[in-house]
Amino acid sequence: MKKTIIILIAVMTSVVSFGQQTGYYNGTSGKDGDELKAALNDIIKGHIPYSYYTSKFIFKLSDADPENPDNVILVYTGRSNPNDDYGTGGNYINREHVWAKSHGGFEDWLPMDSDVHNLKPADGSVNIARSNKDFDNGGVQHSEATECYYTDSTWEARDAVKGDIARIIFYMSTRYEGEDGEMDLEVVDWNNTFPYPQHGKLSTLLEWNLMDPPDAFERNRNDVIYSYQKNRNPFIDNPEYVQLIWGGETAGTLSIDNLQISPEVVIAQEEVQITATITNNATATLKWGLSYESLSNEVEMSNSGGIYTVNIPGQAEDATVYYQIVAEDGQEESSTVVYNYYVPKIFNGTIVSIYDIQGQQENTPYEGQVVSTTGVVTANFGTSYFIQDGYGDWNGLFIYESGRNPSIGDSIILTGEMSEYYGKTEMSFISDYYFISANNTLPEPMLVQTGNVQEKDESVLVRVNNAVCTDEYYQANFFMWEVNDGSGPLKIHNTSIFEYDPTEGSYYNVTGPMNYDFDEWKIEIRYESDVTTGGDYDGPYVVEVTPIIYYNIKVLFNEPVDETTAEDLANYSLSNSGNIISAEQHSINKSQVNLTVAPLYGDYDLTVQNVEDVAGNVMEPQTISFTYLDIFEQTFDGNISIYPNPASAHFMLDVSPFNQLDKELRLTINNVSGQEIMSQSFTLQNGGNSFKINTSLLDKGLYIIKISSAGKTGVQKLIIK
Repeated sequence: MKKTIIILIAVMTSVVSFGQQTGYYNGTSGKDGDELKAALNDIIKGHIPYSYYTSKFIFKLSDADPENPDNVILVYTGRSNPNDDYGTGGNYINREHVWAKSHGGFEDWLPMDSDVHNLKPADGSVNIARSNKDFDNGGVQHSEATECYYTDSTWEARDAVKGDIARIIFYMSTRYEGEDGEMDLEVVDWNNTFPYPQHGKLSTLLEWNLMDPPDAFERNRNDVIYSYQKNRNPFIDNPEYVQLIWGGETAGTLSIDNLQISPEVVIAQEEVQITATITNNATATLKWGLSYESLSNEVEMSNSGGIYTVNIPGQAEDATVYYQIVAEDGQEESSTVVYNYYVPKIFNGTIVSIYDIQGQQENTPYEGQVVSTTGVVTANFGTSYFIQDGYGDWNGLFIYESGRNPSIGDSIILTGEMSEYYGKTEMSFISDYYFISANNTLPEPMLVQTGNVQEKDESVLVRVNNAVCTDEYYQANFFMWEVNDGSGPLKIHNTSIFEYDPTEGSYYNVTGPMNYDFDEWKIEIRYESDVTTGGDYDGPYVVEVTPIIYYNIKVLFNEPVDETTAEDLANYSLSNSGNIISAEQHSINKSQVNLTVAPLYGDYDLTVQNVEDVAGNVMEPQTISFTYLDIFEQTFDGNISIYPNPASAHFMLDVSPFNQLDKELRLTINNVSGQEIMSQSFTLQNGGNSFKINTSLLDKGLYIIKISSAGKTGVQKLIIK
């Protein structure tokens, strides 16, 4: 049995509000326009997506009322509201998509739909009134959100959040550039942009950004969301980026870049060195202080061949140091964003090993006691995480703590109270937390049988092999599906971080921490590589081909594929004179490849061959047919109308025929891949014709309606909500 040990080391503690890391914006200085926008996109893309459901828990920290932490501030009314009061309409909290999800139709489309940078808590009835309107000044005063004004197509936010709204729209336009199968969102200088992936009005949003600069509330929101998603809204950190991209301003020649800090883990009372590359032989000063608002200390930086260096005096443990570099060359002045770093606390106490906490028994012998322990983070789900101290039984521990958000691979020490929560050993009420190091190798998963999970496996990283899916319908079972390797059933939990859509009868290998709650064992999955197909002796195959936009095709395989063969253009060919320009594997979902192609229009056959899975199995050649049509083409000169749109159980088709039409009209409904879902034919009468189309059996999403008569074709977009 492992023994209790004493350690006295200097380690770094984490805080709930993560600040601006040194050098986060390296590579942006001296850039403007599209070049700056692309550089910022490279920094903030590929964030960790949480489920839309999880956003309400993030709001408790990101939008908390500073005067009452049990409340959140509602964006348009400014009202302080209890943070768990969610519902439909009225004064309940709704989650407002600032960039309306109908502008591009990305409802349920991750990561766009759940990106918390774009979500704000809002009064339900006010959220309905704002609907999907563009942002602009003027209109009628809203009866409840009395500082807001609206027309039939525009919404004016209250003055206190005008800049917040603008910077969210600018974030979305920068974050989503049509990569990895995501939408290309663009801010434009006009209104009535629905249903296009656009939002307006640019000139008004530029004014709002200038008139309402970021405040402490907005900066805290940025920090909190960063702690979850691991990406920031750059326009909160530096509103000047807005003017450089959309406002017509140009970057000067005086550049401050390549900021670095040494040592990376700061030691109490020891100096910290900051270095930067600065052009134009400028004079540079570093301003610093112990709060964001008070950078009252100034130190001149020394220059050696364009590399500028300065030392910040050592500070006491548990201090946060804020700093900014300002440079001047006689003609220009340039400055960085305000960065910060944390001075670690020193741990001086007793470590109880996880093995001893578990006690090799059902209940921990430390129940009700406050202890300190250490381990490597093996999973993080936002409101809880798992740690493990080495390989083997009894070495895992569940930590219940919202808002800390350590990264997988972090080695940490933490102090908290031990309890048995309905049979699960957990640590909660965390009173101290220390970060030792990052990017540590995780323990090898323990191989377990699905029907033979035991107490020793609790909170340990485990793996099951070649288990058949016996129940795929996780939507009806609290997001859990079921597998069986022949020894008995085991639940697999689709979490707030990653959701896998299994196929009943297929075999899977599943990895993740073993959790116990609601009287059952389940594996918590963390990311796509946690689920692979079992008994993998077959090559991959294509399960979906979807034209995302007119120049981008999403190709989805049944399993992760090898990057080299997946990005080899020789492995793809497109009929109908289609030209494939590039193939790029998704940065996170390794089962997805996006093809950039010449503009699409019409019917196509895509042939895919020679792509390998990660085990080296080669696929059989496949040819998949699809159709891409311009969803806004209309050749009927206004004689066709479809409403309501979005629709739910049905929509109406109104036709006013004249001599360009014959008596027969055919309607087909296709999915975005061009696959026909349903079709109907109608006989037209003289005068007006109105037909009710039943769509109650269609899934929610985007469809293409094609109407044909007398050799003419009309194509429209239909959203089923």
